Amino acid sequence: MKQKNVLLFLPILFSLFPVLEKGLMGQQAWAPYERQLWVRPFATHSEYNSAFLASEKAKYDDNVRITTGNLALEYGITDRLTFDITLGFGKLGRHKIFDRYLGLFQTPEAPDKYGFLDTRAGLRYKILDEFDSKYKWVPTISIRAGGIKKGDYDRNPQSLGDGASGGEVNLYFAKDFNFFGFGTLGDIGYRKREKPVPDDIIYYGAIYKKLFESWFLTFGGRGQIGQGGYAFADPRQAPPYNYITYPEVTINGINPYDVYVRDYRPPWGRKETFHNAEVALSYMDSFGNFYSIFYSETYSGFNTARLHTIGFSANFPYNL
Repeated sequence: MKQKNVLLFLPILFSLFPVLEKGLMGQQAWAPYERQLWVRPFATHSEYNSAFLASEKAKYDDNVRITTGNLALEYGITDRLTFDITLGFGKLGRHKIFDRYLGLFQTPEAPDKYGFLDTRAGLRYKILDEFDSKYKWVPTISIRAGGIKKGDYDRNPQSLGDGASGGEVNLYFAKDFNFFGFGTLGDIGYRKREKPVPDDIIYYGAIYKKLFESWFLTFGGRGQIGQGGYAFADPRQAPPYNYITYPEVTINGINPYDVYVRDYRPPWGRKETFHNAEVALSYMDSFGNFYSIFYSETYSGFNTARLHTIGFSANFPYNL
């Protein structure tokens, strides 16, 4: 019970944005050909009032709301080589995490916070192109290497991003089966940031069904698997360390290690893992413009918010 109480009342910090971009036309193996420019605006609104805190679950008294607006540009340098950059701005809405017992127990209200999101830029190379192959079984496979520039948001007590610059590599795949309108797409990647933010494995996979020539229905999952970092609170509270009796060393009645955990152990060094389920409905018009609405929900995680996300994206292709 002690562990649960301590976890419940610690300040929370989650990286709320890194995988909020959804939809069939998200960054993927398919890419613009030479001298094509894809302009993709997208926006998301997320809310949560509960979270996975290490092995515990927490329920809050207010909804935390996150709204973002973004713009992704992808330019075909050649038929196989693509440059991309994604920019964005976000808002973390005001909220009061705890307000209980007829107002006798309250936490201070967090004000509205705004900031530029992490900027991503990279180069993507198409190894195989299913639309330029004589074999019907060939998929589209691309590799990407890119950098991440941290935004200017306040990362205490919550964050619109990871709060650290770094780099990432990705392997993308896609395949239109040309069979009853079915297809698949996805990716797997590795993301490395400045210390103490831990490295992450990121993944996405989905299947889609084409409907009535112009509509697409997509079901998939997306997630992040933390490769390091520490649990939400003091490791002495987690197995097997919680079964060990530690000598209580104090200075003027204060345990120096408790002060370190409270004040000097940066929360953005925690391990964060999450798994999201997604669904999207998309439409392509006669000009090749692609519009998508999507919904995502976090169903499992470690040190992460249980996000409910709705969003809209569009993709406008231009021949330059």
